[in-house]
Amino acid sequence: MTSLQRQACLIGLTGALVLSTSGCDPYTYFNVHVAIDPAMDTDSQVIKDARTRRQIDACVVYVFADGQQIEEGKNLKTRNGIAEACQAPNTPLNVGILDYSTTRSSGKLKFTVAMKNLDSDVIAQGSTQEAAVNPGSVYPGTLEVLATPCGGSKPACEAISRP
Repeated sequence: MTSLQRQACLIGLTGALVLSTSGCDPYTYFNVHVAIDPAMDTDSQVIKDARTRRQIDACVVYVFADGQQIEEGKNLKTRNGIAEACQAPNTPLNVGILDYSTTRSSGKLKFTVAMKNLDSDVIAQGSTQEAAVNPGSVYPGTLEVLATPCGGSKPACEAISRP
């Protein structure tokens, strides 16, 4: 092989490598910030609401695409994935960030977090706005879930359907 042929081959291989690694990321990445309505931790609300935060034993995440549930409820973990984010009696008001990625090529996602007690009753819930899927990118900004109490003086939480 001549020197010119080697250079042409090297340029071709380099070009193929660049093409294979650019713009081919099939994922859209989302950051979802989960927090609890601070009113749940004060005595200015109904007494039941003031105790709600201390009753939360699990935070369960559901993901919906264009109105259809695509992710069965999974316990929300801390960002580093080591510990459960919600554990009675010490569930923080600022629960944390959920990192989520999808290979869907289009549509919109909505995240719902259901906060449950030891009996698996939903006692607080919140959802994000819908967010567009854009493969190869990070959703701009952070989606916010502000969980509020269910029942009592508050409206009941929406039922989460099972797929």
